[in-house]
Amino acid sequence: MQGLIICPVGFSLMHLLLNSLKPRFNRFCLAVLSAGALWLPGAPVFADFTVSDGRSVLTGNTVKTSARLNLSITGEPEIALSKGIGLTLVVKSHLYRASLASWYFKIGEWEDRLLLEHHSLSNRYTLTTLDSGITEDFATLAETLDFLGRYTETVVLPAGVSANDALQMRLQVSLSRGDLPGPLKLVALILKDWRISSDWERWKVTIP
Repeated sequence: MQGLIICPVGFSLMHLLLNSLKPRFNRFCLAVLSAGALWLPGAPVFADFTVSDGRSVLTGNTVKTSARLNLSITGEPEIALSKGIGLTLVVKSHLYRASLASWYFKIGEWEDRLLLEHHSLSNRYTLTTLDSGITEDFATLAETLDFLGRYTETVVLPAGVSANDALQMRLQVSLSRGDLPGPLKLVALILKDWRISSDWERWKVTIP
């Protein structure tokens, strides 16, 4: 992503547009633009999420899923984290069943939300599972992401589904832009550099 460059003509048009707005909305737009300038240096963002080695096993009425989440957070997301802004990571899992026509349709979905934070006083990182409130403490960001990378989840099989059904699990991990604070949320919702998510990976649910 290149640095923010505004030509004189563009700046004049922007100035006229802002002056034509109501004062309160004018100040709001300026705040958003200022936030964008703060978080948009010339260096590109490097962040990548992928899912690999997925496996789901059906035992009784539960499905246990394990997968490797390959996570890298650098550039602007890492800078935001170092400034005390928490990043919420979302792991979504969807269970599908094959129909008589061999098409798969979704029969269940689950979501894990994890809050990643950096604490400047202790210079340590924490990872909090928001559903349970359980917090883990780490010395470095790399250690935190490596711990999160060994992902496991156990869910109850939806009613009406049997072990004889052809089942498929799909998994995705992403950075939640909607949980960012204030003006940064607006900037992140617009800029593609904050659109960090893995592809949906899929695999069959097996019976041991």
